[in-house]
Amino acid sequence: MDYPQNVAASPPSHFALACEIASRIQELDELFPSKGGVASGGIRLVSRLGAVERRSRRAYRLLIDMLTDQSSFSKSFEALGASKGHSRQSWLQNAQADIALIKEVWPEVGDVMGELLKRRFNEDAGDF
Repeated sequence: MDYPQNVAASPPSHFALACEIASRIQELDELFPSKGGVASGGIRLVSRLGAVERRSRRAYRLLIDMLTDQSSFSKSFEALGASKGHSRQSWLQNAQADIALIKEVWPEVGDVMGELLKRRFNEDAGDF
C-alpha cells in the first residue's frame, strides 16, 4: 500500500539566521560559562544588547553597526548625517550621546566605541 508522506515545507529564511545566532550564543556560553553567580557569556551579551535597545534604539543600531559592518567608520560624517536627514555635527552629537548611554550599560564596549569615534573625529577634524 502507498501511504502519502507529508513533505515538510521549507522553513522561513529567518529560521536559519535565528539558528545561527543561537549556535553562536551557545559557543559564548561554552567559552565563558557561568560561575560564581555571574551569568554565562551568551546571556550577558543578549542582556546587554537588550538593555541598550530598551534605552535607545538609535544607540542599539550604532552598537550593532560598530560590531558588524562598521559603516559608521567607512562613511564620512557628512554621509552618515545625510542618510538620516541630519548634519554632520548632529550625527556626531547623537553618536556621542549614544556612546555615553552604551557606557552606562556596557562600559568596556562604550569606552572602545568612544575612543574609536574620538580617533575618527581627530582624523577628520581639519574642517570641523
